[in-house]
Amino acid sequence: MQDRSAAPQQEEQPPPQQEEPPLPAQAPRRAPIGERLLDPPHDFLSRRVEAYSRKLDEFFSDPNRAYDSTGSTLQIRGHVKFFEAGVTEDKVDVRASISLPNTEDRLKLIVQRGLEAGTQTAAERDIKNATGSSQVAAPGASQDNDYYLGLKALAAELFGATLSAEGGVKFGRPPDPYVRLRIFRDFVFSQWAIRVSETPLWKRSEGSSAASELGLLRPLNEEWQLRLTSKATWRSTTSYFDLAQIGALYFTPDKRTAYTFELGAFGTSDRSQRQSVYSATLRARRQIYRDWLYLEVTPQILYQETNGFRPENSFLLQLEALFGDRYLQP
Repeated sequence: MQDRSAAPQQEEQPPPQQEEPPLPAQAPRRAPIGERLLDPPHDFLSRRVEAYSRKLDEFFSDPNRAYDSTGSTLQIRGHVKFFEAGVTEDKVDVRASISLPNTEDRLKLIVQRGLEAGTQTAAERDIKNATGSSQVAAPGASQDNDYYLGLKALAAELFGATLSAEGGVKFGRPPDPYVRLRIFRDFVFSQWAIRVSETPLWKRSEGSSAASELGLLRPLNEEWQLRLTSKATWRSTTSYFDLAQIGALYFTPDKRTAYTFELGAFGTSDRSQRQSVYSATLRARRQIYRDWLYLEVTPQILYQETNGFRPENSFLLQLEALFGDRYLQP
C-alpha cells in the first residue's frame, strides 16, 4: 500500500475572480449656451482690445505706461520748438528705469526729470513742451525741472490691481526727499480697455498730492482707435483740484507710422481762478530705424483764459531714442 501521507499535497487554487462589467460610457458634458456663444467672442475681443492698447502705448511711449512698464529702459528725448513769433527753443530729457539684478523686475532704480512727468498724460506733456510750463495744464503744479533718483518696488498684485512704492531724493542741494505710491488696474468691458489709477505723492518741499485717472480705449477698426481720459489732481498747496479731460483719435496706417488728433480741456474746480486752457494737437510719429528710434512732429494750438483765449500756435520737432534689453537685435 502506498503511503498517502507521503504524496505531495496540492495547493488549493483560489477561484477565478470575475471581472466587473465596465461602467457605461458617459455622454460628454454639453457646455451651457453662454460658454458656447458668449465666451469665445468675449475672449477674442478682450485680447484684441488689450493688444490695441498695448501697441499704442508702446509706440507712442505714453508717459503713464512707460512708468508702469517692466524691464530696463533708457529714454532720451531731444526736441526743438518753433513759435509763431519766430522764437525757437531746444531741450533734452533723459529718463532711466533700471531693473536691479536678481529681483525679477520687482526693484528698479529710477532717474527722472520732474516728479510728475512719469505719471502725466501725453497731452500734459505736449503742453509743457509747447509752453515750458506744467502750470498751463495743471495750474497748481510747481515748476519742477530737477532730476530725481529713486528706488521703486513692486509691492503687490491684489485683486487684479498692481501696487508699487517709490522713494528717492532730488539731485543737488538741499536734499529734497519724496515718497510715491501708485495703484492701477486694467480690465476690459465690452469693447473698451479701461485703466483706473491712483497716485499719491509726498515731497518734503511741497507737501502731498494725489492724482486720480480714468482712461478708456476703444478700437473702431483695424486702423482707428478712440481714447478718453479724465484726470483730477489734488494738492495740499491749493484748495482745489486740477482737472483734465482729453479725447484722442488714433490712426495707425502701418506698423511704423501713427497719428493722433487730441482735444483737451484743462482747468480747476475753483472757477474764480479763471485759468481754463483748451488745446488742439496733431501728433505724427514715425519709427525711422528699427524699433528704438522715432521722429515726432507736433503742431498745437492753445487757447488760454489768461490770454483772452487768443490762439497760440507752436510746432515741435522731436527725436527719441530708446535703449534696453527689449531693443536688442537678434
